[in-house]
Amino acid sequence: MRRTMPRNAKFGILLVALMLVTVACSIEAPDVILSGGSGPGGGTTVGGGTTGGSGTTGGGGTTGGGGTTGGGAAPNANDTSCVGKATNTGVSPTEIKLGSTFAASGPVSSISGPILKGVQSYINKANAEGGIFGRKISLKWYDDGWDAQKGKAFIKKLVEQDGVFILSVVPSSNGLDASKSYLEGRRMPVIGTSGLIESQFKSSMQWPIGTSTRSASRIALLDMKTRGVKNAAIVWLDLLAGAEAREATFKGIKPIFGVDSDDFITAERRVSLGEYDYAPVWAEIKSDTISWQRSHGVSPADGRPDFIIFAIDPTSAIKALQAAQRANYSPRIGWGGGQPLFLNVVAQNGFARQTGLIAGSSYYPPQLAASKPAVKDYVTTVQRYYGGSVDVTNPFLEGGYAGMALTIDVMKRVGSCLTRDKVITVANNLSDVSPAGLTRPLTYKLGNHYGNVNYLFAQVQSNGQWQIVTDWITDPTPGA
Repeated sequence: MRRTMPRNAKFGILLVALMLVTVACSIEAPDVILSGGSGPGGGTTVGGGTTGGSGTTGGGGTTGGGGTTGGGAAPNANDTSCVGKATNTGVSPTEIKLGSTFAASGPVSSISGPILKGVQSYINKANAEGGIFGRKISLKWYDDGWDAQKGKAFIKKLVEQDGVFILSVVPSSNGLDASKSYLEGRRMPVIGTSGLIESQFKSSMQWPIGTSTRSASRIALLDMKTRGVKNAAIVWLDLLAGAEAREATFKGIKPIFGVDSDDFITAERRVSLGEYDYAPVWAEIKSDTISWQRSHGVSPADGRPDFIIFAIDPTSAIKALQAAQRANYSPRIGWGGGQPLFLNVVAQNGFARQTGLIAGSSYYPPQLAASKPAVKDYVTTVQRYYGGSVDVTNPFLEGGYAGMALTIDVMKRVGSCLTRDKVITVANNLSDVSPAGLTRPLTYKLGNHYGNVNYLFAQVQSNGQWQIVTDWITDPTPGA
């Protein structure tokens, strides 16, 4: 079997890049549908808040310098003694300034960009309900273009020049990964990150809300076993998340299926974001699978594995599906992957609908809104600010909403005397929390930030709708 890369290959950037919506709004007027420009230069002011340029959302108040007020007492959610006072950098009497970086530009921004809609929707919701002890929440963000070093520079600017209190969500994970040591040295918390790459779970200053790629890959194998899958091919993206998915898949085969990876993986193909023509990809997968089938006595040796694992971004997945349809090529039992595929734009692909593509999620999806009030509230809140056409099924948008919910929940648990150290203390003692009611219960402890180790799967139906096909599956070995 031909392999294109050593199994332990590592790559420098994460598949989950996101585009910042070119709209933002004032937190002082949360009922206003967001509007205005973004990017260098012209911003707009809506209801007292500023947007655009470097990406500022919010208004009102002055940032409390470097000193603290009421910083010595333990966190106490009922303590109101610091109401109307500046308590830490980024916490004024009237405002809490949060920071983040997004990939408003870059290779997959047009697909993953809506995450800011989830982040800002929850900020609007919290501010409409009075904020946190009378302080409104604002967000300062920068577009790092999915560039690691640019992202790191912007994170340093948020901390050292913009004076944000803490970072929240930070879905543009390349810069976050590059900033890991810096953030730990500064004791700067990052609450509600997207997860996916392992470095977020290994950092003492990051509390991911999503399921790691490695956990999702092991869970996918467990799901494949219940479907009767005996072998599979894998197509993986040459980015860090893709490499981690591949590695976890290969390492998980023996404990889950009881066979060596060479007796399970029929073929593998590494692809890049710039992959234009997927016809050669499928030709190679088919050829290698035929060779594997002949050597393993599988008949017919038709080049079709039981399952094809997609560890790729949604744009690449659509290209791959289109090329497979032209070649009339598909696996015997099924194909699919993780959260990057759980988008309506993927579900509308004709071959995805015809072949029942499968995708996973770390969150209760909108398909459960009828039975879960929290999910319905998420959907209606996002649509209140962005209209009914927004893809609320997108798990990255939903993760941004839940990540901001976790950030705000942690700050409320600290009480009115907000300090970074207290945020860290509270975050390291969270037990059985479900941010915005969108996740299974999450627990974070000092030294163990694997809060979410759960996944469920949905399948594209012939009408282009996602249907939940499994209950939650839990990774038995998170962090392995």
